[in-house]
Amino acid sequence: MMIDTGDVLIVGAGPVGLLTALALAQKGVSVTVVEAAEGVSDAPRAMVYFAPTMIALHELGLLDDVARQSVEGRAFGHHVPDFGVHLKIENSVMAGITFDYQLHCGQDIVARIAQQHAERLGVRVLFNHKLVALTQNADSAIATVQTPDGARDLRAKWIIGADGARSTVRQLLDIEFAGHTWGNRFVATNVYCDFSTLGYQAANFVCDPTYSAVIAVIDNKGLWRLTYQEDGTLPVDSFMERLPERYGFFIPQGTPFEIASANPYTIHQRCATTLRQGRILLAGDAAHATNPCGGLGLTTGLWSGMILSDTLAAVLQEDADEALLDRYSDERRRIFHEVTSPAASRNKRMLEEADPDQRRQDLAMVEAAAADPALARIMLSFPFKVIGDTLRPDSRWAHIDPTGPAGIDISARKSQLA
Repeated sequence: MMIDTGDVLIVGAGPVGLLTALALAQKGVSVTVVEAAEGVSDAPRAMVYFAPTMIALHELGLLDDVARQSVEGRAFGHHVPDFGVHLKIENSVMAGITFDYQLHCGQDIVARIAQQHAERLGVRVLFNHKLVALTQNADSAIATVQTPDGARDLRAKWIIGADGARSTVRQLLDIEFAGHTWGNRFVATNVYCDFSTLGYQAANFVCDPTYSAVIAVIDNKGLWRLTYQEDGTLPVDSFMERLPERYGFFIPQGTPFEIASANPYTIHQRCATTLRQGRILLAGDAAHATNPCGGLGLTTGLWSGMILSDTLAAVLQEDADEALLDRYSDERRRIFHEVTSPAASRNKRMLEEADPDQRRQDLAMVEAAAADPALARIMLSFPFKVIGDTLRPDSRWAHIDPTGPAGIDISARKSQLA
């Protein structure tokens, strides 16, 4: 059975897929979203939203709804326990420039809010629709999906794969996911524990060769995220047996806590060799996947979706040539290779660094930012770089300066803050 799904079919009902659907619908594009799972995933994933993401949420009309279910993070903590160092960088240095806080909430909350807003504009979101095949011709692309009622062929003018790092869309197109997989794994845990009483800020790096971690508050009900690393050669099935020993490094004995969820996952630095094949495009983790150190994964993925939504809407409305979609592919790949991946890789190295001299150099750089508001502003402005070229002079996003808010020069930032 062939079903016409409109202008754009998006595969993947995560935050990038649903936010992209909403942005397209706001431009008058008819959109259908399909998702293999039964609903929006609540697995422990991204949950900190920086100023560039908040600007996008505001433009999409979501910021107030997201903020009502979020916690405001107003400081970043940098901890080197065996050096006895606990630094704090205040978001207040950004006051009068851009948002002087960041929002913390599970990415499932953002996805559900985006779904609600998108459905009000006529977007159809279909769960239990598993992609199994793709074909395309000069005028349309067809996705074959398996549903509880059997197989269906869904036709659209364009298809976007926003179905994660293991993207079925990318695999069916046989597009290489070039890069590497890290030797260690991360274990992301959601835990009820008042880390604020233990000397932690709303978001934190813990630097240690063995016990490195990222710790951040998720909501105002006492839920926090503790993501730590372990040797990737250890059996993944028994990670919970090792968890108490790991937790003991971060949570003093006798401190009450309750684990809500825990998921081990492999860490990648990979980017598709192209984000366009004919009438099928890639966005989010399907296009590029990074380790989460520094929170640049969802930030980059969201902005890929925003640039793509604007570009594709212009193509559909004959305000731009299809060749602009090739520029989308080139530019988002450039952002990953020149901005996102190097920065996330540096953060990961700093968290896990074993060499004492290098650790002291890393620490001196963070100490400089903690002591100098001008340097702190440069550090906190870095996520604006993932916006990149918005590709069209009249783009919806052209008013946002990707070189940093209020003239802060992050392109010529000192190397120690890169």
